[in-house]
Amino acid sequence: MSTQAISRPTPDDQFRRGVIGAIALHLLIAAAFIGIGIYLNHTSSKFGESSSSVGSIQASMVSAIPLPQKAKPVDKSVLAPDHVSPAPLPPPKEAAAPPPRPTDIEVKAKTPPKKVAPITTTEPPKHPQPAPPTAKAQTGESATQLPQATIKTVNGTATLTVQSRTLGERYAWYIRLISDKVQQSYSQQYPDPRSSMGRSVTITFYVDPSGSPTNVEIQTPSGSSTLDQAGKRAVQQIDTFGPNPANQQIPIEFTFNYGK
Repeated sequence: MSTQAISRPTPDDQFRRGVIGAIALHLLIAAAFIGIGIYLNHTSSKFGESSSSVGSIQASMVSAIPLPQKAKPVDKSVLAPDHVSPAPLPPPKEAAAPPPRPTDIEVKAKTPPKKVAPITTTEPPKHPQPAPPTAKAQTGESATQLPQATIKTVNGTATLTVQSRTLGERYAWYIRLISDKVQQSYSQQYPDPRSSMGRSVTITFYVDPSGSPTNVEIQTPSGSSTLDQAGKRAVQQIDTFGPNPANQQIPIEFTFNYGK
């Protein structure tokens, strides 16, 4: 049995067939449109003919179109009215007053200022102030002002008096040293408070050039033996007051006031 070879279309053959088919289809569509146009042209009437056909639009010419009537102006409308009201007149100007005449101005006469009498103050007469009382020597010597130092003791007070004013003023720091040492020594004594209350005893002595106390005596007894001996021993038990800057004897008077 013989077999025949079956030829298959190549890609070029398929492409050519597709192009030819597309061209034939387009020609067919164009021929259809042309035939429809010819048919319609023969069946419709010409433009401008007087005959009317169903579905046509007719237009008639008129001389004029009536316009709407003009609205009347409103006086109170926001828009400007046709009749403009006149602007208000300005107020009348007041007549200017005439300038004053020289005779109308009152000239006041200048009055001289009043003289004020100077204030005089009368000061009361000054009275001389009395001089403060001066300390007097209690040893019977000449009454002169004496430097003094009053100190507080454990049971009263004590007053130191220098019988030489010159030495007392020149060596005040040394006199203060003597007063402190005698007060410290007196605080170690114990007078009888029953017999010494309210009493005083005066002790006199000299500070020699070496600074030691000498000639210690009871000048004015108190009436209480314990107070007298306490004051005397307070000076006697001191060995020295330190170097004497005066380099001479300094007379000292010590008064012990018990309970005062």
